[in-house]
Amino acid sequence: MRGDFLKVPWRRLVCNNYGAPKWIFILRLVAHGRLYTRDRLDSWGITTTQDCSLCLDGLETLAHLFFHCPYSATIWETLLHWQGIYRISMIWPDEMQWAATHANGKNSTSEVHRMVLAASVYHIWIERNHRIFQHRRRGPDEIIRQIIQEVFHRGQLRGRLAQRLEMLNFYPQLPTLPVQLV
Repeated sequence: MRGDFLKVPWRRLVCNNYGAPKWIFILRLVAHGRLYTRDRLDSWGITTTQDCSLCLDGLETLAHLFFHCPYSATIWETLLHWQGIYRISMIWPDEMQWAATHANGKNSTSEVHRMVLAASVYHIWIERNHRIFQHRRRGPDEIIRQIIQEVFHRGQLRGRLAQRLEMLNFYPQLPTLPVQLV
């Protein structure tokens, strides 16, 4: 009755993710391109500015916000290095494609990567909302530590993930970031 539908390549990122439900919900919205970014709100005539609230430099689109923005790219590249993946961050469609092809297995490394991706997208979106609506700012190092702690906490509930996370450093060496006064 429902018909045949093609499977989307990012389904494994969302469906088999041990992250928090709120992380997965935001990840699903980003995968569908349904987050209310400033460029989308501007097309409806709602917002006055399209500047990115994280870096104050580019236009706030999904591709810029995840992970082309220098602020979010710093967070994502640090988390990639923490996982042992040494490459630069890409814009969202490319990042999602990379994760869909390289982190789609059932091994603990892929599961940790999917959790970290969902947590990163969620926390970057929450930081963006805090800056717009509450005028609160946190540095990338605070967000990185929070993501790692939450991933560790959720991973301890699963045996295989707990073993993989024990191999990773709970307190990674964070890069020294330039202080940005705004």
